[in-house]
Amino acid sequence: LEGALWSEDTQVMVEALKVLGFEVKVEEDAAEFCNRTITVRGLGGKIPNAGTLEKPLDLFVGNAGTAARFLAGMVCLGSGAYRLSGVPRMHERPQAALFQALRQLGYSVDATNDKLPATIFGGADLPVGQEARQRAPAMRSCTVSIEESSQFASALLLSAKHGGWDVKIAGGNDEEAPYV
Repeated sequence: LEGALWSEDTQVMVEALKVLGFEVKVEEDAAEFCNRTITVRGLGGKIPNAGTLEKPLDLFVGNAGTAARFLAGMVCLGSGAYRLSGVPRMHERPQAALFQALRQLGYSVDATNDKLPATIFGGADLPVGQEARQRAPAMRSCTVSIEESSQFASALLLSAKHGGWDVKIAGGNDEEAPYV
C-alpha cells in the first residue's frame, strides 16, 4: 500500500497483523511525512498464529474502530481463539450487527452486550475459498446491517472470498452505503 496514512487505525492494524504472524514492512513516504508504504506478505487466506480456548490470542485495538471491525471478520479465517479488546471508549462502540452476522455464518463470538472485549473463535473446519465452495453444496450466508456503520459490511466482504461467505447488506443508510 503506497501513501497509507500513518494514523492510529493504521498503526494498530499493522501491530495486530504482526501478532497474527504476518510479515509486515513499513517504510516512510518520501513525498509525505505522515504517510507510509506498507507491504504485507499474505498467506492465501491463512492466519499463522492463533490462541486456544484457555488462552486466546490477544489483539489490542486501542480506539481503532476500523481495525477492530476488520480484524473481527478476518480472524474467523483462522483456527483458534482471538480476543479483541481496546481502550474503555472502544468497549462502548457498536459491534452488534457485525457479531450477529458472524454468528449467522457459524462462528462463535463471546461478547457481553455485543461489544468489545470479544473472543472470536475461527474455524479451520469451516469451508475456505474456492476449493471449499466446489465441495460444499452452498456457501454460508449472512445479512449485515449498515445502519450504524459501513465497516460491518466491509469487514465481512474483505474476508468473504476466503471464508466462502455470501454477504447481504441491509439497512439503507445513505451516508454509510458509499463506504462499503
